[in-house]
Amino acid sequence: MTGAAGGLGRAITAELEARGYEVVGLSRRLGIDAADEAQVGAALGRLDRLDTLVNNAALLVKKPLVELTAEEWDLQLNSPLRSAFLCSREAFRRMKPGGTIVNVSSLSGVAGAEKFPGMAAYVAAKSGLAGLTEALAVEGRPLGIRVNAVSPGAIDTPMLEISGVAGKAFEPAAVAGVIAWLASPASEPISGANLRLEP
Repeated sequence: MTGAAGGLGRAITAELEARGYEVVGLSRRLGIDAADEAQVGAALGRLDRLDTLVNNAALLVKKPLVELTAEEWDLQLNSPLRSAFLCSREAFRRMKPGGTIVNVSSLSGVAGAEKFPGMAAYVAAKSGLAGLTEALAVEGRPLGIRVNAVSPGAIDTPMLEISGVAGKAFEPAAVAGVIAWLASPASEPISGANLRLEP
């Protein structure tokens, strides 16, 4: 799982472990950059088997577009989108039929949902992740790999404080439960779906 050190990442880890999964976490804070091709290959290449991948990495630098640097733009796209590409590619190479991938997108990436100022790169990244989910579901079908996404609204994590968005928010454990369900055989035959979660 990517983004393992964040608030939602810790909740997902706890939920999956409670269901009997052995979780391997990738996070820059844990020393593995999921947007780095060599590091992803080395980390996932050590696994004996890979049944489920949760692409949960995200990064938010809240700034008006005119103040946003190209480096900050790239960082915000690479964290969720490049990492999802690299990890999913490795998963497609290693998973057996029955494998699952769950991408953690956001309501910010859903067409028509409310957008907030200062979050252009984050919105673009999450929109791309939603589209990637649909594309991977098509390529995964003949391999027996299911690919889905969840697009939650506000979650009570440190990233919510950065966003400055006020209002009702999910507890991380509630979203983690949905992600674990999508990763499990209980959600068959769903693939290519993007579940919109509104608090």
